Amino acid sequence: MLAQMRNGGFVVEALSDSRRVPVSATERIIMLNDISVFTTEEDIPLREVFLKMKENEKVATSVDAKSDPDKLKSTLKQILPDFDDERVHASDIRKMFVWFNLLKDKVEFTAPAEEAVAEEAAVEVAAEEKAPAKKTARKKKEATAEDTEEVPAAEKKPRAKKTAAKD
Repeated sequence: MLAQMRNGGFVVEALSDSRRVPVSATERIIMLNDISVFTTEEDIPLREVFLKMKENEKVATSVDAKSDPDKLKSTLKQILPDFDDERVHASDIRKMFVWFNLLKDKVEFTAPAEEAVAEEAAVEVAAEEKAPAKKTARKKKEATAEDTEEVPAAEKKPRAKKTAAKD
């Protein structure tokens, strides 16, 4: 997703061919960050599943997404041994392998801790960059206020009055 449009829609870019397409606000958009995988203990975010797939890339890329459901489940079992095979359907596993193969060369998968540190650093840098801009804007406002106070009232031009048009 690149940007949000005025009407509430979005501009998205296809990862396969970099084509940009507008998407209506009525379309259902789900971010990959919002998807998680059922396991026997807790749900695992898809990002972490992709990290495990990246660690076992030979296994993850060896299976064809169009393989039979049993092969897909056994391959995912090698990568993520505690996934809940009753609640995770073969179609979901198929999507995970397709998405991983599409994203593995285009997206850098990072651990959540590394990502949080990077986000905090980016926020700090952005805050430092914005702080001086606010000070200069404040100084400009003070300067213009001082300039208008110093000009004698006789030298100021009176404002033109607006008249309403009569029917």
